[in-house]
Amino acid sequence: MDAPSPGPPLQVDDEEFQRLSEVLTLYHAKRALRRVAERNAYPAFALLSVKTGGNAISLDMVTSNWPTDPCDTLREAAGPGAELRTRLAEAISPFYLTPDQAALIAAPTPFVLCLPVYNDVGRGALFFASERDDGDDAHAALHLYAIYIYARVCALTRPRLPATALAPREIDCLRWSAAGKTSGEIAAILGVSENTVNSYLAAAAQKLNAVNRVQTVAQAIRLGLLP
Repeated sequence: MDAPSPGPPLQVDDEEFQRLSEVLTLYHAKRALRRVAERNAYPAFALLSVKTGGNAISLDMVTSNWPTDPCDTLREAAGPGAELRTRLAEAISPFYLTPDQAALIAAPTPFVLCLPVYNDVGRGALFFASERDDGDDAHAALHLYAIYIYARVCALTRPRLPATALAPREIDCLRWSAAGKTSGEIAAILGVSENTVNSYLAAAAQKLNAVNRVQTVAQAIRLGLLP
C-alpha cells in the first residue's frame, strides 16, 4: 500500500497539557484522548496496558473508542499478534503497524500509529487509527502527551498508601523537605536533632520504596500524603 505524502506535525496544544490536571478518572482520560484524536482527524484510539512476566506478555484495555477490543486478538499465541505483542513490550519510539497487524485489530482506517508509553510503574501503548502516514518526525508532541496521560492514568489506578503508614513526624519532615528545607533547618523547626530528622526521612523512604529524598517527597505528593 502506497502511503500518502506526510502531513504537518501532529497537534497537541499547550492547553491540552495544562488540562492533564483535570484527568481525575478514566472517563476524563477518554474525553481528553477523544479531543486530541479529533484535532488530528483520527477516528479512533485505544490505550492499552502492557505487562511482562518471564516470557509472557499480557495486554489489557485501559480506555478506547475502538470498534472492538484490540487485546482480544492480540492475545493469540502466534502470527502477527505475537509479533506485535513483543514489539509493544520493547519499543520506545512511535511506529506504524503493518497492514496485517492493523487488520488483526480491526482498525477502521488503513494506518495505525502506535505510541509506546512507559514510566516507573509500567508500560502501555496508545493506538490511533489514521487515514495517513505522517512520517517519522511528526509525532514528538503527541508522543510526549501520550506518555504524560499514561502516567496520569497510572496514578489514578495505583493503590493509595494510607496516611497512617507514615508517622506524623515523618510527614512533618517530608513536608518541610518539600518546601526546600535542609535537614539542619528542619531540625531547628521541629526542635529535634539533625540525626533524628535524617532517621525520619530514611524511614519514610523505606515505607514509600524510594531511593533518595527527592523521590520520597515526590512519592508522598503523588500519593496525597502531604497536607
